[in-house]
Amino acid sequence: MTELYKHWCDTKQTPNNGKTLWLLSELNHGREHALRELPGRILNHYVSDEEIAESVKTLGHPDTANWIRTLLPERAIGRSGDLGEILATEFVEEQLGYEVPVRKLRYKDHREVTMRGEDVIGVTHDDNDGLTLLKGEAKSAQTLSRGTVETAREKLKEGFGRPSAHSLTFVARKLIQSDDPDRKELGKAILLEATNQAVPMRRLAHLLFTLTGNRVDQIIKNDLNGADDTHPQHSVNVRIGDHGSFVKNIYEKAGSLGDD
Repeated sequence: MTELYKHWCDTKQTPNNGKTLWLLSELNHGREHALRELPGRILNHYVSDEEIAESVKTLGHPDTANWIRTLLPERAIGRSGDLGEILATEFVEEQLGYEVPVRKLRYKDHREVTMRGEDVIGVTHDDNDGLTLLKGEAKSAQTLSRGTVETAREKLKEGFGRPSAHSLTFVARKLIQSDDPDRKELGKAILLEATNQAVPMRRLAHLLFTLTGNRVDQIIKNDLNGADDTHPQHSVNVRIGDHGSFVKNIYEKAGSLGDD
Protein backbone atom coordinates (compact mmCIF):
# COMPACT_ATOMS: atom_id res chain seq x y z
CA MET A 1 0.00 0.00 0.00
CA THR A 2 1.27 3.48 -0.89
CA GLU A 3 2.27 5.56 2.12
CA LEU A 4 -0.31 8.23 2.91
CA TYR A 5 1.43 10.85 5.00
CA LYS A 6 4.80 10.74 3.22
CA HIS A 7 3.24 11.94 -0.05
CA TRP A 8 0.48 14.09 1.45
CA CYS A 9 2.08 16.15 4.20
CA ASP A 10 5.20 18.02 5.17
CA THR A 11 6.08 16.66 8.63
CA LYS A 12 7.97 18.49 11.36
CA GLN A 13 8.86 16.15 14.22
CA THR A 14 10.24 17.56 17.49
CA PRO A 15 11.23 14.99 20.15
CA ASN A 16 11.99 16.12 23.70
CA ASN A 17 12.62 13.70 26.58
CA GLY A 18 10.06 11.11 25.57
CA LYS A 19 7.54 13.66 24.29
CA THR A 20 7.23 14.20 20.54
CA LEU A 21 5.40 17.05 18.81
CA TRP A 22 4.33 16.34 15.22
CA LEU A 23 3.15 19.23 13.02
CA LEU A 24 1.88 18.29 9.57
CA SER A 25 0.68 20.49 6.72
CA GLU A 26 -0.14 19.66 3.12
CA LEU A 27 2.62 19.53 0.52
CA ASN A 28 2.16 21.59 -2.65
CA HIS A 29 0.61 18.67 -4.54
CA GLY A 30 -0.23 16.60 -1.48
CA ARG A 31 -3.99 17.09 -1.78
CA GLU A 32 -3.98 15.20 -5.08
CA HIS A 33 -2.41 12.20 -3.34
CA ALA A 34 -4.87 12.38 -0.45
CA LEU A 35 -7.84 12.46 -2.81
CA ARG A 36 -6.56 9.33 -4.55
CA GLU A 37 -5.49 7.41 -1.47
CA LEU A 38 -7.93 8.30 1.30
CA PRO A 39 -11.39 7.30 -0.07
CA GLY A 40 -10.44 3.62 -0.30
CA ARG A 41 -8.86 3.67 3.14
CA ILE A 42 -11.97 5.28 4.57
CA LEU A 43 -14.19 2.53 3.17
CA ASN A 44 -11.89 -0.11 4.65
CA HIS A 45 -12.46 1.35 8.12
CA TYR A 46 -16.23 0.74 7.76
CA VAL A 47 -16.37 -2.53 5.82
CA SER A 48 -13.87 -5.30 5.09
CA ASP A 49 -12.98 -6.59 1.63
CA GLU A 50 -14.47 -9.95 2.59
CA GLU A 51 -17.80 -8.36 3.49
CA ILE A 52 -17.87 -6.49 0.20
CA ALA A 53 -17.14 -9.66 -1.77
CA GLU A 54 -19.92 -11.58 0.00
CA SER A 55 -22.32 -8.70 -0.48
CA VAL A 56 -21.62 -8.58 -4.22
CA LYS A 57 -22.41 -12.31 -4.43
CA THR A 58 -25.69 -11.76 -2.59
CA LEU A 59 -26.85 -8.35 -3.79
CA GLY A 60 -24.91 -7.57 -6.94
CA HIS A 61 -22.80 -4.47 -7.53
CA PRO A 62 -25.44 -1.67 -7.53
CA ASP A 63 -27.15 -2.78 -4.30
CA THR A 64 -23.78 -3.40 -2.65
CA ALA A 65 -22.74 0.17 -3.48
CA ASN A 66 -25.99 1.48 -2.00
CA TRP A 67 -25.53 -0.65 1.13
CA ILE A 68 -21.99 0.62 1.67
CA ARG A 69 -23.22 4.22 1.47
CA THR A 70 -25.61 3.53 4.35
CA LEU A 71 -22.57 2.77 6.55
CA LEU A 72 -20.95 6.17 6.02
CA PRO A 73 -22.03 9.17 8.13
CA GLU A 74 -23.93 11.90 6.29
CA ARG A 75 -23.72 14.69 8.85
CA ALA A 76 -20.70 16.97 8.84
CA ILE A 77 -19.95 16.45 12.54
CA GLY A 78 -20.08 12.65 12.20
CA ARG A 79 -17.83 12.67 9.16
CA SER A 80 -15.34 14.98 10.84
CA GLY A 81 -15.15 12.88 13.99
CA ASP A 82 -14.80 9.60 12.13
CA LEU A 83 -12.16 11.02 9.80
CA GLY A 84 -10.14 12.14 12.82
CA GLU A 85 -10.16 8.58 14.14
CA ILE A 86 -9.33 7.12 10.72
CA LEU A 87 -6.39 9.46 10.16
CA ALA A 88 -5.14 8.85 13.70
CA THR A 89 -5.22 5.10 13.04
CA GLU A 90 -3.36 5.51 9.76
CA PHE A 91 -0.77 7.72 11.50
CA VAL A 92 -0.22 5.22 14.30
CA GLU A 93 0.45 2.42 11.84
CA GLU A 94 2.46 4.38 9.28
CA GLN A 95 4.48 6.73 11.47
CA LEU A 96 4.65 5.15 14.93
CA GLY A 97 4.99 1.48 14.03
CA TYR A 98 2.05 0.11 16.01
CA GLU A 99 -0.70 -2.09 14.63
CA VAL A 100 -4.33 -1.15 15.18
CA PRO A 101 -5.69 -4.71 14.95
CA VAL A 102 -9.42 -3.93 14.90
CA ARG A 103 -11.12 -1.34 12.68
CA LYS A 104 -13.66 -0.28 15.30
CA LEU A 105 -15.85 1.79 12.95
CA ARG A 106 -16.99 -1.48 11.36
CA TYR A 107 -18.93 -2.17 14.54
CA LYS A 108 -20.90 1.07 14.96
CA ASP A 109 -24.54 0.73 16.00
CA HIS A 110 -25.52 3.57 13.64
CA ARG A 111 -23.53 5.61 11.19
CA GLU A 112 -24.15 8.87 13.06
CA VAL A 113 -23.43 7.45 16.54
CA THR A 114 -19.97 7.56 18.10
CA MET A 115 -18.61 4.47 19.83
CA ARG A 116 -17.61 4.31 23.48
CA GLY A 117 -14.06 3.81 24.59
CA GLU A 118 -10.72 4.94 23.27
CA ASP A 119 -10.54 6.31 19.73
CA VAL A 120 -7.42 4.29 18.93
CA ILE A 121 -5.69 1.33 20.57
CA GLY A 122 -2.37 0.42 18.98
CA VAL A 123 -0.32 -2.66 19.84
CA THR A 124 3.00 -4.35 19.25
CA HIS A 125 3.60 -7.90 20.43
CA ASP A 126 6.56 -10.25 20.38
CA ASP A 127 7.96 -13.11 22.43
CA ASN A 128 10.77 -11.07 24.01
CA ASP A 129 9.05 -7.83 25.03
CA GLY A 130 5.47 -9.06 25.26
CA LEU A 131 2.66 -6.57 24.69
CA THR A 132 3.14 -2.83 24.18
CA LEU A 133 0.09 -0.54 24.01
CA LEU A 134 -0.74 2.89 22.62
CA LYS A 135 -3.83 4.73 23.86
CA GLY A 136 -5.03 7.47 21.54
CA GLU A 137 -7.62 10.25 21.44
CA ALA A 138 -8.53 12.01 18.18
CA LYS A 139 -10.20 15.39 17.73
CA SER A 140 -11.29 16.96 14.44
CA ALA A 141 -12.69 20.45 13.85
CA GLN A 142 -12.41 23.47 11.61
CA THR A 143 -11.60 25.50 14.72
CA LEU A 144 -10.20 23.48 17.61
CA SER A 145 -10.19 25.07 21.07
CA ARG A 146 -7.87 24.66 24.02
CA GLY A 147 -10.80 23.24 26.01
CA THR A 148 -11.26 20.41 23.53
CA VAL A 149 -7.57 19.53 23.79
CA GLU A 150 -7.78 19.61 27.59
CA THR A 151 -10.80 17.26 27.46
CA ALA A 152 -8.86 14.82 25.27
CA ARG A 153 -5.91 14.92 27.66
CA GLU A 154 -8.18 14.10 30.59
CA LYS A 155 -9.48 11.09 28.66
CA LEU A 156 -5.91 9.88 28.16
CA LYS A 157 -5.24 10.20 31.89
CA GLU A 158 -8.29 8.17 32.91
CA GLY A 159 -7.66 4.71 34.33
CA PHE A 160 -4.11 5.64 35.38
CA GLY A 161 -3.36 6.19 31.70
CA ARG A 162 -4.35 2.69 30.60
CA PRO A 163 -6.89 1.82 27.91
CA SER A 164 -10.19 0.87 29.48
CA ALA A 165 -10.92 -2.79 30.18
CA HIS A 166 -14.08 -2.39 28.09
CA SER A 167 -12.15 -1.28 25.00
CA LEU A 168 -9.42 -3.87 25.42
CA THR A 169 -11.95 -6.67 25.87
CA PHE A 170 -13.76 -5.56 22.72
CA VAL A 171 -10.52 -5.78 20.71
CA ALA A 172 -9.48 -9.05 22.34
CA ARG A 173 -12.79 -10.79 21.59
CA LYS A 174 -12.64 -9.85 17.92
CA LEU A 175 -9.10 -11.23 17.63
CA ILE A 176 -9.78 -14.43 19.55
CA GLN A 177 -12.59 -15.22 17.09
CA SER A 178 -10.07 -15.24 14.23
CA ASP A 179 -8.95 -18.43 12.49
CA ASP A 180 -5.40 -17.07 12.42
CA PRO A 181 -3.40 -18.48 15.38
CA ASP A 182 -1.27 -15.32 15.62
CA ARG A 183 -4.44 -13.21 15.88
CA LYS A 184 -5.73 -15.50 18.60
CA GLU A 185 -2.50 -15.19 20.59
CA LEU A 186 -2.57 -11.41 20.30
CA GLY A 187 -6.18 -11.43 21.47
CA LYS A 188 -5.25 -13.50 24.51
CA ALA A 189 -2.41 -11.11 25.41
CA ILE A 190 -4.77 -8.15 25.18
CA LEU A 191 -7.38 -9.97 27.29
CA LEU A 192 -4.74 -10.53 29.99
CA GLU A 193 -4.08 -6.79 30.04
CA ALA A 194 -7.81 -6.08 30.28
CA THR A 195 -8.16 -8.31 33.35
CA ASN A 196 -4.77 -8.06 35.06
CA GLN A 197 -3.21 -4.77 33.91
CA ALA A 198 -0.10 -6.76 33.06
CA VAL A 199 1.67 -4.23 30.80
CA PRO A 200 4.31 -2.13 32.60
CA MET A 201 3.87 1.65 32.40
CA ARG A 202 7.07 1.93 30.35
CA ARG A 203 5.36 -0.08 27.57
CA LEU A 204 2.31 2.19 27.43
CA ALA A 205 2.30 5.25 25.12
CA HIS A 206 -0.20 8.08 24.62
CA LEU A 207 -1.30 9.85 21.44
CA LEU A 208 -3.29 13.06 21.13
CA PHE A 209 -4.19 13.48 17.44
CA THR A 210 -5.85 16.61 16.03
CA LEU A 211 -7.15 17.38 12.53
CA THR A 212 -7.87 21.11 12.28
CA GLY A 213 -8.41 24.07 10.02
CA ASN A 214 -6.85 26.53 12.46
CA ARG A 215 -3.30 26.64 13.74
CA VAL A 216 -3.09 24.93 17.13
CA ASP A 217 0.69 24.65 17.40
CA GLN A 218 0.97 26.50 20.69
CA ILE A 219 -2.13 24.90 22.21
CA ILE A 220 -0.90 21.34 21.68
CA LYS A 221 2.69 22.26 22.52
CA ASN A 222 1.61 23.66 25.90
CA ASP A 223 -0.57 20.61 26.49
CA LEU A 224 2.28 18.25 25.62
CA ASN A 225 4.70 20.07 27.91
CA GLY A 226 2.26 19.57 30.78
CA ALA A 227 1.63 15.89 30.04
CA ASP A 228 3.06 13.33 32.44
CA ASP A 229 6.42 11.76 31.63
CA THR A 230 5.49 8.27 32.81
CA HIS A 231 4.72 7.24 29.23
CA PRO A 232 6.05 8.16 25.79
CA GLN A 233 3.81 10.96 24.56
CA HIS A 234 2.93 11.89 20.97
CA SER A 235 0.96 15.01 20.10
CA VAL A 236 0.01 15.38 16.42
CA ASN A 237 -1.67 18.12 14.42
CA VAL A 238 -2.62 17.77 10.78
CA ARG A 239 -3.69 21.22 9.56
CA ILE A 240 -6.04 21.47 6.59
CA GLY A 241 -7.12 25.07 6.00
CA ASP A 242 -10.39 24.16 4.24
CA HIS A 243 -11.16 21.46 6.79
CA GLY A 244 -14.93 21.34 6.18
CA SER A 245 -14.67 21.20 2.39
CA PHE A 246 -11.92 18.60 2.61
CA VAL A 247 -13.98 16.29 4.84
CA LYS A 248 -17.06 16.65 2.62
CA ASN A 249 -15.10 15.98 -0.58
CA ILE A 250 -13.30 12.93 0.81
CA TYR A 251 -16.54 11.31 2.02
CA GLU A 252 -18.33 11.99 -1.24
CA LYS A 253 -15.49 10.28 -3.10
CA ALA A 254 -15.55 7.35 -0.66
CA GLY A 255 -19.28 6.95 -1.13
CA SER A 256 -18.98 6.86 -4.92
CA LEU A 257 -16.24 4.19 -5.08
CA GLY A 258 -18.72 1.34 -5.16
CA ASP A 259 -20.29 2.74 -8.34
CA ASP A 260 -17.15 2.05 -10.37
